Amino acid sequence: MRLLFRAYRSSEIEEITQLMLNLSSEDFSGWVATSESIQTTLDHIRKHPDKGNILVFEQEGFLIGYAILINFWSNEYKGNVLIIDELYILPDYRSQGIATAFLNFLSDTRYNDSVMLHLEVSDSNKRAMDLYRKMGFAMNTYNTLKKKLV
Repeated sequence: MRLLFRAYRSSEIEEITQLMLNLSSEDFSGWVATSESIQTTLDHIRKHPDKGNILVFEQEGFLIGYAILINFWSNEYKGNVLIIDELYILPDYRSQGIATAFLNFLSDTRYNDSVMLHLEVSDSNKRAMDLYRKMGFAMNTYNTLKKKLV
């Protein structure tokens, strides 16, 4: 089966919105997406492509997942860091190597001239954590702190 990673099309906004709502309903971090918050993200990325983009995962003509990718320059790593802000695959397509293929695609192509991939995973998502570790991701040694400003 042919698997394709590509930029989303404006005609696919309803499908992408549903995939993002699916992720929100499955995520146990307390974050809740709405159609409005998703539209805000889609609009922002469309208007500011230098900040990031959204790739969809297409198999046999069907959208089966997506990823939101955010870029930033790091002095520490001397190049672009690519944050995988969201990565979602429909349940029926999981455990088929799609996430592995996607992460390999990002690594092999050094997507957006990236020198580092960064992602976060919920403690409750053991399958994802095991996959990321198997693929060479490691917990950083920093205590990541955050403060919401809005």
